[in-house]
Amino acid sequence: MKAEVKELTGLLRIVPQKHRMITVVGAGGKTTLIYLLARELTDAGYKVAVTTTTHMQAEGRYGFRPLGIPCEDGKIKGISEEFPGELLKEYDIVLVEGDGSRQLPMKFPADHEPVIPAKTDMVIGVAGAGAIGRTFREACHRYHIACEYFRCEPDEPIKVVHMVEALTCREGQKKNVVCEYRYLVNQTDRLEDSTRNELAEAMQRREECGGMVALHQIEEKYLKMEGIGTC
Repeated sequence: MKAEVKELTGLLRIVPQKHRMITVVGAGGKTTLIYLLARELTDAGYKVAVTTTTHMQAEGRYGFRPLGIPCEDGKIKGISEEFPGELLKEYDIVLVEGDGSRQLPMKFPADHEPVIPAKTDMVIGVAGAGAIGRTFREACHRYHIACEYFRCEPDEPIKVVHMVEALTCREGQKKNVVCEYRYLVNQTDRLEDSTRNELAEAMQRREECGGMVALHQIEEKYLKMEGIGTC
């Protein structure tokens, strides 16, 4: 018998019977989020697979190992864009890392990104609040694309408005999304109270753009800062 899901799955309004394939995009905590979701859903009695359509570390967490083709650099790569859909025949839920960010906390996608499997039921966009106050050049993957969009220079600082826009616009983390969408800001514990409040207010104003949740940490413990809003 499957138990009721909780914690992150509840905050993100994930319904396992409805959201059988979830693809995570963006930067600043994608992989950790995927494994925390995998653990919660497994604890609730669901059979969960973790995979990627791009590349991710071959070493898993919490007893999970991602499914894919091993690479020499200690990562795995996706078998094909169709492979996650095939996994639905064997698993209750498939969690997919559909984007790369080179360990940076913010990202704007290139033309070929993200890679979202056709059977995806929900996309979660992620960014790390640690990017706020740093320059686009040092904290944003594909900063040249972001700067072109925001009409700014690479050495200008990333502001709250930039992060929220990147998470909610169709040129950012909502790119290629044709299903339900949520977005999440990680690392808000690194912010000053005034900046954290500014972020919360900005996220509330974008409530119509999808699920909204801010976490202090995507680690063993996480705290809800704002509620969820849906389109």
